Amino acid sequence: MEEMYPLLCDVIESGGEFRLYPRGTSMLPLLRQGIDSVALVGPERLSRRDICLYRRENGQFVLHRLMRVEKDGTLSFCGDNQLAWERGVSKEAVIARAVACYRGEKRRPVTSWRLRLYTFFHCQMWLRWLRFLPRRVWHRLFKK
Repeated sequence: MEEMYPLLCDVIESGGEFRLYPRGTSMLPLLRQGIDSVALVGPERLSRRDICLYRRENGQFVLHRLMRVEKDGTLSFCGDNQLAWERGVSKEAVIARAVACYRGEKRRPVTSWRLRLYTFFHCQMWLRWLRFLPRRVWHRLFKK
């Protein structure tokens, strides 16, 4: 990602879209590694539930969902496949936000009713806990 960063910045600053193929499992089931991608644009208007690309203080690039804008102006992010929030991210650390998700070559804008419905249910914390509960119980019962 470090090699692509200057190109990403150039495309976004010129008003274009940059297509990124994310790696990892933090945004499952929405984004699957090697299959799905996202179209990124500049972070002019950030709102709750946006998928954003930001850079951590250690230099790592992360694509997570914006969960909350805190009172002090910092941002809180969380992956769709995670429970723990990453708090205290500055607005300056945000590089881009997603405007569309691709499954193969099929484009779905983040404003489509399917993605909005998915986002609504995935951002409810009690539903996240409910989804992870069987896994937690299983590990406690059968822990060696």
